[in-house]
Amino acid sequence: MRTFADAAGARWQVTIGKESWGTLVLVFSPMGAGGVRTSIMQAETMFNANLELDALTDDDLRARLGESRPWT
Repeated sequence: MRTFADAAGARWQVTIGKESWGTLVLVFSPMGAGGVRTSIMQAETMFNANLELDALTDDDLRARLGESRPWT
């Protein structure tokens, strides 16, 4: 799990999750009001998903958050 600030300064936590069909996703949770969001990862295993998350900079996370969709 990582914590970062979006462009407006709001704090978010991001971790790895799985969609119901097994696709790995980044799960963005606001540390305040707001809804949870997801972004599909390229990784196909949890090991590779952790490597992918570790390699993302805060700027990368802000970009992925901007492209994310609401968790349903």
